[in-house]
Amino acid sequence: MKTAILVDFEDSFTYNILQELRTTGFRVQIIDWREFKSNLKADLLVLGPGPGHPVDYSQIFPLIHDAFQSYKKILGVCLGHQLIWHLRGHKIAKSIQPMHGQKFLVPLDEDWQLWLGRGPKIWVQRYNSLVVKMNELPPEVKGIISNGELVMSRFQNVITYQFHPESLGTKCRQSFFRPIFLDIL
Repeated sequence: MKTAILVDFEDSFTYNILQELRTTGFRVQIIDWREFKSNLKADLLVLGPGPGHPVDYSQIFPLIHDAFQSYKKILGVCLGHQLIWHLRGHKIAKSIQPMHGQKFLVPLDEDWQLWLGRGPKIWVQRYNSLVVKMNELPPEVKGIISNGELVMSRFQNVITYQFHPESLGTKCRQSFFRPIFLDIL
C-alpha cells in the first residue's frame, strides 16, 4: 500500500483530504505542522490548507526544502501551494478576487485534460484570499494561470492546487488525487 504524510496546518479541510487520499488507496498519517520532521518517510507528502501567510510557518521552510529530495511526490493544497511557490521565490499577495466557498471555473489546456482525464473546463471550490502572483510559467512547469494568479501546477515531483480539490464543491474530486497515486507506481 502506498503511504502519505498529511501535514495539518489546523484547517478543517485536512480531514476531507484524508478521506480523498484513503479513497484513492493511500495509507495516511496526519502530522501537526509543528511536529513535521525531515526524517518522516512516505511515498507522498501533502502540505495541506490552513490560515495565514506562508511566512507564518517559516520555521518549517528548511524541512519543506529537504522534502523536495525525500519524497516521490509532494502535493500542496491552498496554503501548501503557496508555501511551495514562496520557497521557489514567488510573491504571495492578496487575490484580485478573494473567494470563500465559491465555485471557480478552471480552463484546462490539453496537457491538464490528459493528466486529469477531464474535458476543457472544470469547476473547483476556492477558499482563499492569498494567491501566488505569476504572469508567466517557468519553463519546467505545467500550470494554469488566471488573471496573473497561479491556479495549479506540476513540475518534477510536485503538484499544487490553489483551490480545494477535496471540497464537495469541486467536481470530480478524485480526478485531482488519482493521477498522483498512479504516478507513484
